[in-house]
Amino acid sequence: MREEHGASIEKIGSGLVSSVETYKGCSLQFVRRTSGFNGLSVYKSGEVRKIEIKTMQKSDYWISINGIRAIDKLFFERDYWLYFVLVPENIVVMTKALPFLRFQLSLDKKLNFLDELEGWIKSTKRLSKNSGLKFLPKINIKLSTPIRKLVEEILSGEYNFDWKNSVIEIWKMEATWKQLFIVQEE
Repeated sequence: MREEHGASIEKIGSGLVSSVETYKGCSLQFVRRTSGFNGLSVYKSGEVRKIEIKTMQKSDYWISINGIRAIDKLFFERDYWLYFVLVPENIVVMTKALPFLRFQLSLDKKLNFLDELEGWIKSTKRLSKNSGLKFLPKINIKLSTPIRKLVEEILSGEYNFDWKNSVIEIWKMEATWKQLFIVQEE
């Protein structure tokens, strides 16, 4: 398999997400880089998803989030979603960001993590505003379960049911889109 340049891989991922959201009947709008996410998907029901797309060709065990706004949205907005696009498999894994990260990182055991993170974000924003300095933070998140392994576990039915609160849908593009997994609302 020919190795693609990172920017080309990202375009493939964005194209697949756009395609699956359109297939589902949603309208997807890509947004400015400074918004802290890649796009807005609006469902007919009125549900809005702020989507951060992470395209993975080889390494599927870590992600990077760049910028104070993106970090803030990732941990503190309820309608923030992480979509993992596996290339060359053409699989899109749709996750609710905070529940997904809580489970991946065992954040529930670190009770004051979110309070400390919120304090850091506020102080960084305040320091930026008061000093005129522009801070460009980046966090790297090592996933406890790589995405391909997670997909394999979920599709085999042999998975931890705690995932059902965070991994909501899995789709695969073959000749057309095929839904491999969906969490049924209770």
